[in-house]
Amino acid sequence: MHLIDSHVMMEALGLQDLEAMSACGVKAIIADAAGGMDYATSAQAAINYFEHTLVGETKRASDYFINIYVIAGINMNAVPADYEKILDALPGYLKREKVVGIGEVGLEPKSGTCPDLTKQEEILKTELRIAKEHDKPAVLHLPATERTGWIERYIKLIDEVGLQRNKAIIVHSDASTTRIITNAGCMAGLSVLPMRRMTPEDAARIISENDMDRILVSSDSRIRHRSDPLSVPRIAVQMLRLGLKEEDVKRVLFDNPNQVFNLKI
Repeated sequence: MHLIDSHVMMEALGLQDLEAMSACGVKAIIADAAGGMDYATSAQAAINYFEHTLVGETKRASDYFINIYVIAGINMNAVPADYEKILDALPGYLKREKVVGIGEVGLEPKSGTCPDLTKQEEILKTELRIAKEHDKPAVLHLPATERTGWIERYIKLIDEVGLQRNKAIIVHSDASTTRIITNAGCMAGLSVLPMRRMTPEDAARIISENDMDRILVSSDSRIRHRSDPLSVPRIAVQMLRLGLKEEDVKRVLFDNPNQVFNLKI
């Protein structure tokens, strides 16, 4: 069974993690190069992290027969003072072979580096325009509270810039938001780790009750919070335990990310 983990911070994965993921059927990882708080010091620090993910992490994972594809942008929790330089660099990155989208980007009311939501929205609109111009998807962060309101705000922005809704992946969805996102024509991303209060069993149940063609799943592995790099294989097991078929597992855990990110694998 071939699987794709659709959202990972690569620095969270040790060599044993990569080996275990490969052994469990993970063939590709969508690596988030937008970075975290450690990369908020300057635009150059963020760009250096883009390069490290795109070059260094690609090589590291290839030793375990895993393909790395990269998304890049300005993380709403890591906005440097000279963020315009990142926006200027993004179009060039989206022309590179392994860069498959913008992300993780969006709005976060608790951002410590950019508390001004008006400025966050200006940055996001620019990123969405860049995604549209390059025919790439955008991975959008869903805040933890007042979630329906943030989804509505995202859809308004997506429509305003003219990005196709099926190229908008709203991550950190849960049982209360997945149907809202998929009914709007967007992709819902399930992030399976304790900080998101999402287990493999939860994810499998949500998948079984919603439009399988519009759901992606990820371990959302990260260095600052406890996570499980084998979340995606565990979801596959739980889907089968619920009585879903192997073709359903392939559809959600491989075909959907393969198609939305245009991986062609």
